[in-house]
Amino acid sequence: MSSDQEAHPPEPPAEAPPPIQGKASISGVVYSYTVARIIPKTLFYLTPAVGEEQNLMPNMLIGPEEQNGDIHGTTDLLGQINLDDVPPGNYYLIVWAPYNWSIAENSPSEQRPRLIELSQGDRKALGVLYVSWP
Repeated sequence: MSSDQEAHPPEPPAEAPPPIQGKASISGVVYSYTVARIIPKTLFYLTPAVGEEQNLMPNMLIGPEEQNGDIHGTTDLLGQINLDDVPPGNYYLIVWAPYNWSIAENSPSEQRPRLIELSQGDRKALGVLYVSWP
């Protein structure tokens, strides 16, 4: 990878895969703004937002727990995620960093957790998913 490629986020997938009936789909590329690289072959999960308006981060991140509604996967060799079976709802994307979990943020300059809002049939290309990693 050239230094120019490392300094700038890669081109994310243009569109998400078609969702399974009754579900939503997402795509994106996971990118560490702290080391200026994509994050290939790493565990991630979507965790449902909490609170009255379903827009708050859970208090604890302990790793993917299916009984809590978490959906997990692994980024591919290009740092991309593609999920076609996400139940409608609001989620946060959590990425495994060495020894800890890192939350996807809006941007390197707006370091707030990125809320992902999905309705049935949505096909959302999320673009670059920024994380502070490791």
